[in-house]
Amino acid sequence: MKKRIFAIVAGSFFAFTGFAQQEIPCATDEALESLHKQFPQLKQEYLVNQELMRNSLQVQTVVENGVEKKKATYVIPVVFHILHEYGAENIPDSRVYTIMEELNEDYSATNPDISQVVAPFDTVIGDADIEFRLAALDPLGNCTNGIEHIYNHETNNGESVSKINQWNRARYMNVWVVHTPNSGGTIQGTLLGYATFPSSTDGSGFWTDGIVCRDYTINSGDRTLSHEAGHYLGLAHPFNGVTDIGNPTQCGDDGVQDTPPTEGSFSNCNLALPTCDTTQTNVPIANVQNIMDYSSCAVMFTEDQAVIMSNTLQGIAGQRNQLWQDSILQLTGVENLSVPQDPNDQLTVPLCAPVADFFTPDGVCKTDGSAVCTKTVCLGSNVRFEDASWNAVIDSYAWEFQDATPATSTSPTPIVAFGTPGWKTVTLTVSNAAGSDTRISEKYIYVSPNWSENQGPATFDMETDVAPGTGNYLFLVENVEENFSKFSVVDGVGYDQSRAWKLQTYFDNSQADPFTDDWFYNFRLGGTLDRLITPSIELAYTSNVNVTFKYAYATNATVTGDITEELKVYSSRDCGESWTPRILAVDGSTVGSAISGDDIVTAGYASNADFNPTSNTQWREASFSYTPTSADMQTRFMFEFRASDLASNLFIDNINVSGVLNLQETGFEGMDLQVFPNPSAGEPINVTYLAQDEPVAFTLLDAQGKVIATQVINTTNGQVSTQLENTANLPSAMYFLEVTSGDNSTTRKVVVM
Repeated sequence: MKKRIFAIVAGSFFAFTGFAQQEIPCATDEALESLHKQFPQLKQEYLVNQELMRNSLQVQTVVENGVEKKKATYVIPVVFHILHEYGAENIPDSRVYTIMEELNEDYSATNPDISQVVAPFDTVIGDADIEFRLAALDPLGNCTNGIEHIYNHETNNGESVSKINQWNRARYMNVWVVHTPNSGGTIQGTLLGYATFPSSTDGSGFWTDGIVCRDYTINSGDRTLSHEAGHYLGLAHPFNGVTDIGNPTQCGDDGVQDTPPTEGSFSNCNLALPTCDTTQTNVPIANVQNIMDYSSCAVMFTEDQAVIMSNTLQGIAGQRNQLWQDSILQLTGVENLSVPQDPNDQLTVPLCAPVADFFTPDGVCKTDGSAVCTKTVCLGSNVRFEDASWNAVIDSYAWEFQDATPATSTSPTPIVAFGTPGWKTVTLTVSNAAGSDTRISEKYIYVSPNWSENQGPATFDMETDVAPGTGNYLFLVENVEENFSKFSVVDGVGYDQSRAWKLQTYFDNSQADPFTDDWFYNFRLGGTLDRLITPSIELAYTSNVNVTFKYAYATNATVTGDITEELKVYSSRDCGESWTPRILAVDGSTVGSAISGDDIVTAGYASNADFNPTSNTQWREASFSYTPTSADMQTRFMFEFRASDLASNLFIDNINVSGVLNLQETGFEGMDLQVFPNPSAGEPINVTYLAQDEPVAFTLLDAQGKVIATQVINTTNGQVSTQLENTANLPSAMYFLEVTSGDNSTTRKVVVM
């Protein structure tokens, strides 16, 4: 029996295909195949490691009362890495505690539904003698509850390189929880998870080790984690080799003696399913209830599967033989923890100091495209904040909000309104009996003034205002994940070799610092979002608006099908609190809401280098029309770039908002009307003009049309210079000064800072 068991642990595994759009329980085989295609050197190491593992397997025993027995329960430290974007995928710790309890029941054959096992398999139920415990100490020796929450777009692309912050795999079983697992292959359907076989992760492949699960599978009654942990411990699918599960013309075999060959079951429970090996007359039916199958009634492991897992934990492959050593249990702090790990039992979940984190629900940007948002709000708008701290139960909250009402709060979900425009700092301190932690986020949210920074039409060529690189153009730059990639103004890279906005995505990882830099940065580009938002423009009095801009881009893809990066443009007339996608045209031809594929590439292949355009032939022009309304008092346009793993640098220049300004000054041409100071710091409004034959009436209105002050000056000839009444110490805002003289009228915008 052992010979057959050892052979399947060391043998090769096959990918399965051919499923329609449905839930695919596991893609462990496909993930291995995809990984070997992406990193061919790992396949050769895998084959070598298979041989090493087979030669290392041996049964470890202990002697009790003079009798040699198999080693007692193996204890494995576990860490969960929850990758999220502050949505439902950021699952609560309570669900992890529940799934850990059920995982331990499955591996000790104490799960309540084990009684449902039918004959003849009720006599071969396997107790794996394996106990999983959430880590109590992290790799640096700090207190942990074994669960960390990481904000990262890779939750939507849970592939091998998405395994962020792997803890030493010789000490911990790493589990990543993501919104969308991705085996890297061509499975069509909703993938629930995948894992790594021990011998597939040695050598330079150590960073691929671990388990990936979809967020909703970490829930009571779901056995995805139990299934994937089986792969992690060397088990194959009972239908190993089958490419069309449930097809009676195919027959798969995992090589385990007490799991008969089978066609496999997919989301059903035919307890009378015959084995597909007619020579096995002593066991006429398949082990449909096996956790490593895909049936809807999987509840058990077999005795021989338990032996495989025991032997795996004694072998060197994947360093599984180190996980349960006493020294490792001490280093990970789990030596004296008990199971089940109940969230209300402080003996099983150590009380650690919390890690502070927070977000604004309306400012959560989902890189899967389900929500478009930015951290920009109107002056005076209510903003809701929510606590997202982790690593511990929190006893108290202490918020601080710059220039807001209220300025402080002790609520986990405060609502505030900011009273002055500009970037604002938000601070949260969370505490419990074990300690406290503070997150200080400078420039966390931008509060738009209630006046416009530009009168339409407007042009932004980045040639004036400030020196290149400072970014002080009243543009807003959003680097959503605060990573290496971001927009900045660079000299000499624009159209006509002028200044332009450059989105620096290229990162030379050959020069990476192993202690501070992300060596997999370029492999994790896909899905990252970067945004460039124009200053506000008053377009309410502008008609026939058309927006054009120039862009330059090269890609590291070599075929059109691999060019998945996108450039989109949005508009907002409410300070960026909501955004509308624009329909774009490139060189006059409509391309839709996104510039992608061949349309986005203006300069060919980037050669994995720090691309900069060198001639005007490497630029193209995009455009879209815009129809203003009376609500367009402070319109903004946003350029959003979604990168791929093959993305390169993007350049934007010459943003031109053209149109016809409808505010006419007929009859005022010879009066030389001047309004000052504008903007002001609260000083009274002064006017000068050359009076003609009619009195002049001045009416000051706020942005909502409310009259603030009125005054009529009856001088009909000569130069007039006067201070308007009731215009001192006005609140910071945008105002409109209506001026009438006889049949003539005009409106001037006045800004108070």
